[in-house]
Amino acid sequence: MKIHITMPLSSIVLLVAISAIFCLRAQAQEQSQSPPLVTLSVGWTYLYADQGSGQRSNLNGWYAKPSMPLGKGYAAFADFTNYYGANSKGSINSHGFTFGVSKDVFPRPKFRPAVFAEAGDVRTSNAGSIVNQFAFATGFNFAIPIQRWIAFSATPAEWVFLYPKGDPRNDFNSKIGLTFSVGRR
Repeated sequence: MKIHITMPLSSIVLLVAISAIFCLRAQAQEQSQSPPLVTLSVGWTYLYADQGSGQRSNLNGWYAKPSMPLGKGYAAFADFTNYYGANSKGSINSHGFTFGVSKDVFPRPKFRPAVFAEAGDVRTSNAGSIVNQFAFATGFNFAIPIQRWIAFSATPAEWVFLYPKGDPRNDFNSKIGLTFSVGRR
């Protein structure tokens, strides 16, 4: 006794289409896990700034942070930050230019935390005087993907050490913004 099973052509087409969708979805997920060529983070930043002599100022501004993955969770970045505000001497305008390295720690598909360290120069003008000062910063940040090419990014805590004219200062910084991914490796 021989059993012969026949399927209508529409059922075969439907099975092939469903298989193709699952294959394409798996390929898209695999591609989304490959690192981007570069990323650009932009957003708002807040600085609780040590002004010396026991004075502190609340400064707000914006930042732009291009980054390039190096592999194994490391990335090199440049951070361009501007702050605006005032203290007892008058208005403050501060521009930071730093470069650093970050390392992903315990990354997950929906939450990517990292630690970082950076150093560079901060140019501050206050009450007509301009001071360039060495800056070192370290802290942690995280990204939460929204789409394949965009993520919400935040730096909830960053310690910034400044050394203007031999007078060490300790600042607290925080940032929120968006990170845009460009290209894939």
